[in-house]
Amino acid sequence: MQQKKPKLVFNGVRGSRPVADKRVNKYGGNTSSILVEKGDRIVIFDAGTGIINIGDYLKKERTDIKILDIFLTHFHFDHILGLPFFQPILSRGYKINIYSAPYNKDNRSAKDVILTIFNQPYSPISSEGIKAEINFIELDINDKEPIPIGEGMSVAYQKNNSHPLCGVLIYKLTTEGKSIVYATDVETPGGFAGVTLDFISGADILIHDSQYFDSHYDAAESPKKGFGHSSVSMAVQNAKNARAKTLYLFHYDPAYSDRELEIMLKEARKVFKNTFLSEELKIINF
Repeated sequence: MQQKKPKLVFNGVRGSRPVADKRVNKYGGNTSSILVEKGDRIVIFDAGTGIINIGDYLKKERTDIKILDIFLTHFHFDHILGLPFFQPILSRGYKINIYSAPYNKDNRSAKDVILTIFNQPYSPISSEGIKAEINFIELDINDKEPIPIGEGMSVAYQKNNSHPLCGVLIYKLTTEGKSIVYATDVETPGGFAGVTLDFISGADILIHDSQYFDSHYDAAESPKKGFGHSSVSMAVQNAKNARAKTLYLFHYDPAYSDRELEIMLKEARKVFKNTFLSEELKIINF
């Protein structure tokens, strides 16, 4: 059954590594993966362990959808770990477009990097285990034209170099006059530069990395500066500067419990009232 209105679903909200612990049951322990569904088209941002939930949903409830678009921010393990366990990629009849920045290191392409995790010694699946039709699309980071997805939906992107060592892509999905910005694995102690603020300006939904409390980011011992992630104050300041309508905190440190995330939310709302916590399997109609 097609959805009458577009919907956003957080399927993985954790950073760095998945967490299986009762302390994170409310907001979730899977790593980054977000679904946007409109009619018969699915857009997925990142393929951490949360994408496994998306695969189960598609196989059980949306068997009519056979074209999928996956946009990867970068190739760190917590953002691609779910791909070998994503049921549609192991099933015939699916066409899956995987978008990413170019890799171009060690004589390898983005396709080579992704297929590595399907093969020995990391996995017994092998490339032959991939039954879907996969198109690997390396994005031109200098191209300013949004990518059309089906009817009335598009995805634009911009490179951000604050995350070691290859940077990330920030994505902006637009549909029905509304925009969702996905800005994870960014570190902006001085706030986003003007070109990025222009890109995300006025976002209806800003999903922003907020891996750390400021006290941990600036800690005297084991500070998190330079790790490529934002503190909560960076997230809210960028939301405020960009005049975003709604902010969702995202990519939580794996050590943080549900209770600690709720403390983080209170801190954020002192500066940007319309802030929420990304919550696994939470559905947002927009």
